[in-house]
Amino acid sequence: MTHLHHTPRSRGAAIWLAAALMAMGGLAQAASPKAGHADQLRMRYEHEKADCMSGHTGEPRNVCLREAAAAYAQARHGRLAPPSDGGPAQWARNALLRCQSQHGEDRELCERRVREGQVSGSVEGGGQMTTLTVRSTDIPKSPGG
Repeated sequence: MTHLHHTPRSRGAAIWLAAALMAMGGLAQAASPKAGHADQLRMRYEHEKADCMSGHTGEPRNVCLREAAAAYAQARHGRLAPPSDGGPAQWARNALLRCQSQHGEDRELCERRVREGQVSGSVEGGGQMTTLTVRSTDIPKSPGG
């Protein structure tokens, strides 16, 4: 059995090291008022990572893990809204804003698709698609005319 002999110098260094680590921990908490938020982001990432590993996402594992890591990085830098923000009403507003880039009849149809369209698919299945069937009684013009 080896006996360690602690000199006053080694005890002083250990005390200094412990004090420095405690001070650094205090500074880290003071510098990060959103420590609880960071914990929530990390928990969300770990949950998404577990879903990727179990195959519950419906996408290849490497793609899922890469997207989960990218989303976590973006969220940590404040560039990704938490999943609880917005909800369906905000999503519809965002979709209508995307319609602004369309012109004329295309814009009108885009806005109708957002408001009246039928949603199919799922996020787990790779995405949702909104479709709108429009029937017209107009007779099409001849091609090139």
